[in-house]
Amino acid sequence: MNLKLDESVSSPQDLRALIAELHAYGNWLAHNDIKRRVGSGGKNPAPELSPAAKACLKDYVPTSAKAEAALEELVAELDKLSRTARQITITLAAPAPGNLKKTLVGWCRANLDSDVLVSFQFNANLLGGMVVRSGSHIFDWSFRRSIMENRLKFPETLRHV
Repeated sequence: MNLKLDESVSSPQDLRALIAELHAYGNWLAHNDIKRRVGSGGKNPAPELSPAAKACLKDYVPTSAKAEAALEELVAELDKLSRTARQITITLAAPAPGNLKKTLVGWCRANLDSDVLVSFQFNANLLGGMVVRSGSHIFDWSFRRSIMENRLKFPETLRHV
């Protein structure tokens, strides 16, 4: 199964939430199937699903009698992905708005790895720019680092402003 994550599923936490949601949906399907087979009365209403879960179901689970097996396979693949996917953390100077997150996740998935999971943090001490951590590698493009590297030139620059 070749999974393509929805853009709203960007971090490891998002992926775990999606897995839990699909697992709960699978339990609901199995429960309703048992009720249907034994002729038990009322149906439980379907659980409310997020847009990402709906997209996953639409793309990877057929609406046939084999839906339960396909859903189990999808959850297993997502679980495997959560353990094996490359993860990076982007730290910004302020909380990232939604459109910036989507842009950065889209860039990472297009240029680094289609399954990369991106976590966002913020640290006001950066003053601007970003710090990217991938495994043991840290790439610091923050304004604070730039100032600290040029701390002897900074007072001279301020005098000319």
